[in-house]
Amino acid sequence: MEFCYLTPEFYNDYSSCTEIEQKHYRPYVQVCVRINDYLFVVPMRSHIRHNFVLWTDKENGCGLDFSKAVIILDEKKYIDSDRKPIIRQNEFNSLKGKERIVYNKMLSYIKRYKKAKLNRHITYNDQLCRFSTLQYFEDYL
Repeated sequence: MEFCYLTPEFYNDYSSCTEIEQKHYRPYVQVCVRINDYLFVVPMRSHIRHNFVLWTDKENGCGLDFSKAVIILDEKKYIDSDRKPIIRQNEFNSLKGKERIVYNKMLSYIKRYKKAKLNRHITYNDQLCRFSTLQYFEDYL
């Protein structure tokens, strides 16, 4: 499994995208997954309160938050190759060997987002679309 940080340029270029999670002083570690020639990065977050997640520490609400995944359109510009992410051992252990599960969950979330987009008149679907970062990358889904 590949982990990374995003560069300040990414956050600057997408600063108008309010659903993209930004922590300037303690950035999110991202898990990389390639789908259909696009690099998706999924942030590892805490205090998650929805179901679009792969738990790494459910007791503390920590996991991969698929609702905040983004597509990296310029890897050289947006992936920080100078810093190596460090994650908690228990979270690393829970992800170890689960590359296929991460891939399938990301694919499933994309399908769910697309379906919700077609039925935004349903409140739940509208909320899913409004709070998802995929709204900024629809041309690539």
